[in-house]
Amino acid sequence: MRKKKLSIDEQIDYMKDKSGIQFNIINEEEAKKFLTNNNYYFKIKSYAKNYGKYIEGKNVGKYINLEFAYLKEMSTLDMYFRRIIMKMTLDIEHFLKTQLLRDFSCNDAEDGYNIIGDLFERFPYIEENIDKKSKNSICSDLVTKYKGNFAIWNIVEVIGFGDFTKLYKIYYEKYKTKGSMEKHVWSVRFLRNSAAHNSCLLNSLRIPYSKKINPNMEVINFVSKIDGISRKTRQDKMRNPIIHDFVVTLYVFNNIATSEGIKKNTMGELKDLIDNRFIANKEFFEKNQLIISYYDFIKKIIDYFYDLCI
Repeated sequence: MRKKKLSIDEQIDYMKDKSGIQFNIINEEEAKKFLTNNNYYFKIKSYAKNYGKYIEGKNVGKYINLEFAYLKEMSTLDMYFRRIIMKMTLDIEHFLKTQLLRDFSCNDAEDGYNIIGDLFERFPYIEENIDKKSKNSICSDLVTKYKGNFAIWNIVEVIGFGDFTKLYKIYYEKYKTKGSMEKHVWSVRFLRNSAAHNSCLLNSLRIPYSKKINPNMEVINFVSKIDGISRKTRQDKMRNPIIHDFVVTLYVFNNIATSEGIKKNTMGELKDLIDNRFIANKEFFEKNQLIISYYDFIKKIIDYFYDLCI
């Protein structure tokens, strides 16, 4: 069934009258300005999923103690979260490529062309996508120069991160090497794609989640070493796809980044975000135990990784 198109004024009315969202901290006029200039209804409203609803009484179906200001704050925190994820995953991409080419250079069993043949055989669309870049791409000169003769050392300059992770996995599945991250790169790829496409990351903390995952047991075992996180908390929180992939991404970053300066800078920025900006309006969330529990879990994880690099 199609829903009616709503004007900004109608969106405010719907949130107030149908959803029970309140405008005591941010008034309706301020909310209208925000929805007009800074964000849009569908995205803002999605964060309401982190709040419970009345199941009986005159307010049945409406949200419990939910202010528009809480949704606005969650959307802002999500923005900062996506930014740090993009920074971290760009660094991960660089160090994964460095690792791959370093290990390849020491591998007498691989000439650099056979592995690309394996890649194209398994994923023929990758070669097709590269061909399309010969006309309208910043790497068009490279595509034209090496078309039909790509090797591992030049193809990494013309394929996107998603296709690179496929090459990475193929290589390390074929040539087992200590320190490889082939079991973890899917999580990094998923999280990076979500952040790059400006998808909401912090709007699905409540069960049921958007998808079921197979938890990364290596990372879960690693998290078990962190003091203050019970087994039940670890199991519960790591079932959430976004939280799971974020923790896996931190694990990969900690293991793959060989520059101590980059590790300290990025983890310092992440710790500052969680210690300061995330709690700047902590009174907004003091009645939401779900959000508080996730914050406590993630803070313990970040503190642990931060301590590893100082």
